[in-house]
Amino acid sequence: MSEPVEVRPPVSPTATPEPTPTLSPTPTPSPEPAVDVDLDGTPGRLGSVIDGDTFTVTTRSGEVTVRILGIDAPEFDDVGQRELAKQAREALRSLIGSGPVRLVADVESKDAGGRLLRHAYQADRLVAAELARQGWARALPVAPNLTERESIELAVATARAANVGIWTLDSASVELTVDKVREVVTLTNTGTGPLDVGGWWLVSLRGKQGFRFPLETTLGPGETLRVVSGQAAGVHRFQHRNVWNNNSPDPAELRRSDGRIVAVWDDSGFRESKR
Repeated sequence: MSEPVEVRPPVSPTATPEPTPTLSPTPTPSPEPAVDVDLDGTPGRLGSVIDGDTFTVTTRSGEVTVRILGIDAPEFDDVGQRELAKQAREALRSLIGSGPVRLVADVESKDAGGRLLRHAYQADRLVAAELARQGWARALPVAPNLTERESIELAVATARAANVGIWTLDSASVELTVDKVREVVTLTNTGTGPLDVGGWWLVSLRGKQGFRFPLETTLGPGETLRVVSGQAAGVHRFQHRNVWNNNSPDPAELRRSDGRIVAVWDDSGFRESKR
């Protein structure tokens, strides 16, 4: 009788283990350039650039936030202007990043939020005026800190005339007026052709309330359109009950869908009546 033959199952080849995936490291934000800052005679270093008119400075005493006087750059929560806010921040970073920067106080040292209020100078250039000249800031004169008001307003006028940065005032023939007491805004097409304002924004600068025009909203030559709030009657209405501030200047802007400014109502009558 023959010996039984042991039958063994075939041996599978050793499987090659799958390579462990390599995880890409989380990208680290680029640090701000090492820029020396003179803060009222105290040496410091540039910290982070927050937006187009605000940055931090680190000194031996700690970190402080500095708000540049005399201008108002687009902010990330401004209606329709997030992309412009990014560009304004980069413009400020480029200006002060070449340092050194000298910070000088005006009459008031801090705002209500505790930020330092300062005029910023880089290589004897007024940073606020240069940002305004490039089109990345409006003038924001706030008494009593008015030392550089004239230089900044001249720079803003230059940018508005050139339609650079946030400005595109010659791209549409439109007139914007606001009756703050009645809460009625009137747009008038002063051109000779139809004006498509669909997707554009009407904004109160002081309260940052915005109304977006429905798509395919068009004004014919000479036609007017009203946007109302409060007790006023009308088809186009802000979601906010009351929008316009009757006790302080409250300019209005008409912005394209990309955030650039087509028309401005400066509320200059208020300032003149209160002088």
